[in-house]
Amino acid sequence: MYEFQHEARRKTKIHNIYIVLFIIASIVNSTWTLIEGQIMRGLFSILLFLILLYFGKRKKRWALFIIKYMVWLHIILLIVFAITILIRMGVKLLIAAFFICVMRVDITTL
Repeated sequence: MYEFQHEARRKTKIHNIYIVLFIIASIVNSTWTLIEGQIMRGLFSILLFLILLYFGKRKKRWALFIIKYMVWLHIILLIVFAITILIRMGVKLLIAAFFICVMRVDITTL
């Protein structure tokens, strides 16, 4: 199939964005694992990420699929964590408002 130059540049740009996001996700994931003290698991994940990065740069289909999957998985997890934190903050604010308004409790005692 033939494609124009602007289409090829667009695909290359998208590919590079996925690679950069994958590198960021793998660094965060490996660092978090090493901080938790699981050295073997951290080293294994670094090795796996390097292998995927090597084949991803060579544009192998299976590696690109795994890279895209992992990038989207990390994006979804980031959104879920943000929603969870916002819900927790909202619940704490509701409890504090309940105690202040209904129970007439001084906020310094909380």
